[in-house]
Amino acid sequence: MSSLSPHLALALQGGGAHGAYGWGVIDRLLDEDIPIAAVSGASAGALNGAALVSGLVAGGRQGARDALARLWDNVSRNSPLQAFDVDLWTTPLFEPFLRRSLEFGKLVSRYIAPLSPGLRNMAALRRVVGDSIDLSLLADPRAIPLSIAATRVSTGAARLFHNDDITLDALMASACLPDLFGPVTIDGEPYWDGGFSANPALEPLIFGGHGQSDLLIVQITPFAAQETPDTLVEVMGRMSDIGFNACLLRDLKALTEVQSIARRAPPIDDRFTALAETNLHLMEAPHALAARGPTGKSDTRRSQLEALRTLGWATADAWLKENGGKLGRKSTLTALPDTVAA
Repeated sequence: MSSLSPHLALALQGGGAHGAYGWGVIDRLLDEDIPIAAVSGASAGALNGAALVSGLVAGGRQGARDALARLWDNVSRNSPLQAFDVDLWTTPLFEPFLRRSLEFGKLVSRYIAPLSPGLRNMAALRRVVGDSIDLSLLADPRAIPLSIAATRVSTGAARLFHNDDITLDALMASACLPDLFGPVTIDGEPYWDGGFSANPALEPLIFGGHGQSDLLIVQITPFAAQETPDTLVEVMGRMSDIGFNACLLRDLKALTEVQSIARRAPPIDDRFTALAETNLHLMEAPHALAARGPTGKSDTRRSQLEALRTLGWATADAWLKENGGKLGRKSTLTALPDTVAA
């Protein structure tokens, strides 16, 4: 790594079960002697961020690894698909059948969910997160800054929750997919998934005064699709991906263009200087994530979560080998990725 002692701000995108890929990325980053200055996240990225920050307080880097592993272990243990994660079912003939079943479930979920109070109030996810993450540690003076996003139903604007006000309700709001869950009400206002408005939030990491030298965005939803969606479920999935990436594309376009100006111009104010001095990086989601299909984000079997973790670890390892020496020295993201630049 660079001798300039980089300090890393992490921006963690959300994506349902694909958040286990983010777990693998973080796990690999924790192998490096790079201080983490601040974290932001939305949806599954918010859960990963809360586990990371609380775990660092509880036991340093190993504590963070333990907290992330505990979170995703509990996700798999509470998975409604757990019974299908045995050798009897893992055959080439069964997997297509399961995917079709999940596709059908996705189609009818919006009609069935209102009839299931336990699903609408996110009871299972509440239990998993409550059992996995010690939220009181987020307010500990030793905790690094954490920001998580939720979307105001009334206006579509993002609300950011920070360490002291990150409650179980705030995490549920950040992960509240309206097709499945009822809105989470906080301070009298209903909220949906933070991915609609800030996936993830970059502004608090750049302008929060956290002393970061670098900002790394960990993407979970690829910008580009290799194939045109055909079935209704595929179309719905692609529409969701486009919507959840829209705010990230907007922010990246603005940041890279303004940063190029800030680095050439004389200092104007502290915010302009902070942007000029923060190196920007994007760890793009591999196409292997998109190849898991439109139901991959709802497949919470242990075998699938472990495969996602392995993919995240390998992706981060390759990224570090190519770009690790640039941390603290220069941006690797200076314009929109080639996949979306046109």
